[in-house]
Amino acid sequence: MTARSLPRLLLVCDRAAARGRPLVEMVRAVAEALDGELLVQLREKEMPDAELRALAAQLRDALPGAALIVVNDRPQIARELELGLHLPAASASASRRPALLGRSVHDRSEAQTAIDAGVDYAIVGTIFPTTSKPGHVGDGLTHLRSLTDQLSPIPAYAIGGIAAANAAKAVAAGAHGVAVRSAILSADNPPAAAREIAAAIGDSLCR
Repeated sequence: MTARSLPRLLLVCDRAAARGRPLVEMVRAVAEALDGELLVQLREKEMPDAELRALAAQLRDALPGAALIVVNDRPQIARELELGLHLPAASASASRRPALLGRSVHDRSEAQTAIDAGVDYAIVGTIFPTTSKPGHVGDGLTHLRSLTDQLSPIPAYAIGGIAAANAAKAVAAGAHGVAVRSAILSADNPPAAAREIAAAIGDSLCR
């Protein structure tokens, strides 16, 4: 998987961010609004395996063919459904490598672990203040630049407080794209929010 073939927008999805709305339908609407140019990470840390397997299968069957799906920290489910796998920074390496492998990194040591694992992409955070980590002011764009330089040529997605107003700044600091959760899934109109962020990234790449 090359950086060129990876979408610029990564949607981290879970039921909590969807605010009671049907998650699969929402993610499908977002993917369709972006013509399938979307990487979806299904992250449901507390969901039992059987339930998560069913949800991941529904997502796989509902999304446009161009959209990519990775399952967070459940290598067996990713393998069974032939989906990608995303590993948190503290997780052990997968015993069998999936077709698409990502990893979260927060510092230079974790970035090196991702490099050594031969990941296809990394998620770098936490860049800006976010409600998911109260009290954390964000590590900032200098931190992002340091890790994207270290990870290069592995594409990196910036995460943490990403919205349309700052997405371009993350790309300007070296990120391949941005990983977003609440700014899309918790929005009143998730497809419109996704298009706005995608446009901000696209504009930054054209400058």
